[in-house]
Amino acid sequence: MTLPLNRSELILKLIVEQYLLDGQPVSSKLLAQHAELAVSSATVRNSMVLLEQEGLIRSPHTSAGRIPTTKGIRLFIDKMMRLQPLSAMWSTELQRKLTAQLPVSLLCQQAGQLLTNLTGFVAIISAPKAEGRMVRQIDLVRLASDRLLLVVIDEDGDILHRVLHCEHAIDSATLSKVLCLLNAALSGGQWQEGIERLGNVVRNESDLCQSLLRKVLGQLSLDELQQHKPIIFGQHQLLLTPDYQQSPALQQVMQLLEYPDGLMSLLQTITKDGHPKLLLGKESGFAELANVSIIAQRCQAEPQRFVALLGHRRMDYGRLIPLVSACARQLSLHLNRQ
Repeated sequence: MTLPLNRSELILKLIVEQYLLDGQPVSSKLLAQHAELAVSSATVRNSMVLLEQEGLIRSPHTSAGRIPTTKGIRLFIDKMMRLQPLSAMWSTELQRKLTAQLPVSLLCQQAGQLLTNLTGFVAIISAPKAEGRMVRQIDLVRLASDRLLLVVIDEDGDILHRVLHCEHAIDSATLSKVLCLLNAALSGGQWQEGIERLGNVVRNESDLCQSLLRKVLGQLSLDELQQHKPIIFGQHQLLLTPDYQQSPALQQVMQLLEYPDGLMSLLQTITKDGHPKLLLGKESGFAELANVSIIAQRCQAEPQRFVALLGHRRMDYGRLIPLVSACARQLSLHLNRQ
């Protein structure tokens, strides 16, 4: 059972709710008109002075209005905010778009794109593949005399298919030899170890075989690099917000998303359990994130994967925390099944 709020807590709650709604400083006059308070503007101002002394609200300029600090928003979220039930529309979209039939990398991409589409914020999904990724099958299919289709299937059912354009026609004997070498180096083993073995094989070959093997090696190395990068959707949404045009701090967020290793380490650390986590501005420890918030939750324990949503500090936490949690649960259901 939730304990009733005292007057100062109620005033803080009203200030935070109004600020999250419109981003404007909240005046004592506006608060005094609220039915829940039924007190004078002078009484409200006295309470606001105490809240400001406690570091829960502040004045952004010389106006009489106040906005909540990070500390004030944190207190509101931890003690006063009620999470809202996930909307039927969002629930339907999660179940429709995140299905068990999708391979892991596509499932993660779908989750990131869906979160961005539903919220307009930046979605971050941890790298689709963990270390030790296994190669189940590899093949080369002739498309033309000088074009081949490389097909590689990993243990999760994800398929890499790339067209290889060759400088010369590939005869059947060369194609058979290269395919045997590829299977010996890669099939049934770890992807990264296979790349290393294939690199040694390439050095011992010459002419057409070596050229073809180098093309395959380049495609395998590129895919391995991409599969170990986080999936980030919605940066363009951040660029389109009016706040971005006015705030150099938000421009720094874009730079952080371009080189996200530090951010990913932080999210990996805070998502050790299965509960939603919320980082408000400076709580992250990154100066670049002072004006944004991140909601994150683990969606798989082994390998550890997580989903996160990054947006301005005025996001609707009561609606968005349940959304991120529901997305993480839906991902967890399918990832653990696979």
